Amino acid sequence: MILLSSILLDLGILIQIYAENKNFFKEPKGGNYHGNISVIIPIRGIDVNFEENVKSLLNQDIKPLEIIYVVDPDDPYRETIENILKKYNVKIVHTFYNCNTCSGKIRAQISGLLRSNGDIIVFGDSDTCYPKYWLRELTLPLSKYMATTTFSFASPARLTLKNLVRAGFWTLGIESQAIGGTFLWGGSMAFRRNFFNDHVIKSLSKEWCDDCTLTRIVKERKGKIGFIGNAIPLNVYDEHNLFKWAQRQVLTVKIYSYRGVRAFIPFGLYMIILLISLILIKNFLLLLPFLLWIIKNLLRGRRLGRKAILPSLLSIIGIYFAWIVLILSWRKKEIIWRDKIYTVENK
Repeated sequence: MILLSSILLDLGILIQIYAENKNFFKEPKGGNYHGNISVIIPIRGIDVNFEENVKSLLNQDIKPLEIIYVVDPDDPYRETIENILKKYNVKIVHTFYNCNTCSGKIRAQISGLLRSNGDIIVFGDSDTCYPKYWLRELTLPLSKYMATTTFSFASPARLTLKNLVRAGFWTLGIESQAIGGTFLWGGSMAFRRNFFNDHVIKSLSKEWCDDCTLTRIVKERKGKIGFIGNAIPLNVYDEHNLFKWAQRQVLTVKIYSYRGVRAFIPFGLYMIILLISLILIKNFLLLLPFLLWIIKNLLRGRRLGRKAILPSLLSIIGIYFAWIVLILSWRKKEIIWRDKIYTVENK
């Protein structure tokens, strides 16, 4: 029975690989939307690759109208951050927008939005390094979609156990996109400016999760999300509190995609049974699903070259780690994000 089920899983992964490489991870076609681009980057604290983040945005093969870094006035590193930014041709905005229940990131995003001048609004993260073609490939398809997004590969700053596990865990984000865009990722999302009417800003001001809220609004408007799988950036990090970080990720998915999380529980349990069977039976056919899973991620990250190898190899460990975190965190109602505590509830 386990052999038959593993063969069916092999077929499912092969179908997924075929579908992704036919429609998903390829040069976007038909996109011809042009306009002045404002890139908005909220920042709190100093990330390990901060200056590389700035340089990668300045090195885009289409130049944005403005790159806006939104700095928290209460950040203890504010002076250091601003001294670094002043070396580059970027715009510095202090967070000024007030909302009682929204997260610090949303306050920063809205502050940057209200101080921006572009026809296209792009949100990014300060801990991410963007390839030079990222902005072009993310914005041109706005002629076909209400919003576009991509998802990053992990790039650990050091080879520690926590960093390696996080690298594998992070590959699951692309799994959630299915064979097409299903949600926006906050580290890379683009919109036409007229998307942000008063209703959108008001909705954001009541929430702690930016990409979750914007995803919901796009779907309420019957709009399409374009996943640009050929513009994957690198998320550079040095993780010190892996469980709390992973807990926030899985609880976010549980809150905004409850059905997906429920489906992951039996899948994770099956993968545990499959691993135990492989160890006990020692049949090569039971190893094949794991190998195909790794190959699938290598193909997704092929444009990243060697940077895709480590996360792809560790993607199997990521499945088990994510399943354990989900089970242990199922009833939790609070998350910690950038040293702040938020109460969460299912939508």
